[in-house]
Amino acid sequence: MANMHSLFLDFDSEIKLSTTKSDNLRRGRDALREDVKGWFSDNGKQSPSFCWQGSFAMKTTVNPINGAEYDIDDGVYLNGYDCDQDVWPSTATVHSWVKTATDDRTGQDSIDKNTCVRICYAAGYHIDLPIYIMKDDVAYLAHKSKGWIESDPKAFTDWFKGLVKDQGEQLRRIVRYLKAWKDYDDVPLKGIELTILAANNYDSFVDRDDKALKNTLANIILSLERSYSCRKPVAPYEDLFESHSETKQKTIIAALKRLKTKIEAAIAEKDEEQASLKLREVLGDRFPKGEPNATEKYERTSAPGVLRHDGRSG
Repeated sequence: MANMHSLFLDFDSEIKLSTTKSDNLRRGRDALREDVKGWFSDNGKQSPSFCWQGSFAMKTTVNPINGAEYDIDDGVYLNGYDCDQDVWPSTATVHSWVKTATDDRTGQDSIDKNTCVRICYAAGYHIDLPIYIMKDDVAYLAHKSKGWIESDPKAFTDWFKGLVKDQGEQLRRIVRYLKAWKDYDDVPLKGIELTILAANNYDSFVDRDDKALKNTLANIILSLERSYSCRKPVAPYEDLFESHSETKQKTIIAALKRLKTKIEAAIAEKDEEQASLKLREVLGDRFPKGEPNATEKYERTSAPGVLRHDGRSG
């Protein structure tokens, strides 16, 4: 049976966001923070605080494929608004503040979206600036069309980091594998949804990444077939799958089963190269090719359990 743990580790090195891309995001983030703080100071407003969040903060971002953009979320937390919510500035107003502060950063205007202000860079990435007010330890997001809504991405990031601290880095790798699969196989799932599904169903008792991923997938499928839901583990605890149609449900479960079946078939292979080719069908050519396990290459010596790699007897 093929042991593809080392191949999965090589795959992880390939799909992890590169140091260059990470550095680009950090530089862009730091420059935008200075832009926002400078605008608030120039306009007599209390300087906001910032908290990076999402997959970049959780270290689960993967390199995009097919020229897709990569990104970072950096929360802008407005200070001095611990009064009643009915006297807070409107969400449209605070969006306009942040948009104006960042319009000149990249030579093109920032994009004012419902949940954030987005700044796009020519190098192929963007930075999203969602805006929050904290009151009584509850975070409220400035949603341009819905008003101030309860949402706490920092709590979600802390939840995931706590799991990794308790259960190990393999959980991060499992999430990255699933995100890379989603991108390649065009599965209609979001990164946050895969993160929740993986974290809630992670098999932490297997050292090998190939078997840990297989077992985690089996747990996810069983969970969804019992109760099709993906509930956020932090306030407001909404079910991210609530609006999924029956067709979408079937599509997602079928895709998860297809991935699990390919991993099982790959593990059952005796030849590492053939095993890797099965996985490349669902993970793409970023997954490395294995070595052919020719019998003459690994002859057993007279000492039990000892293998020679030179084709000669020991």
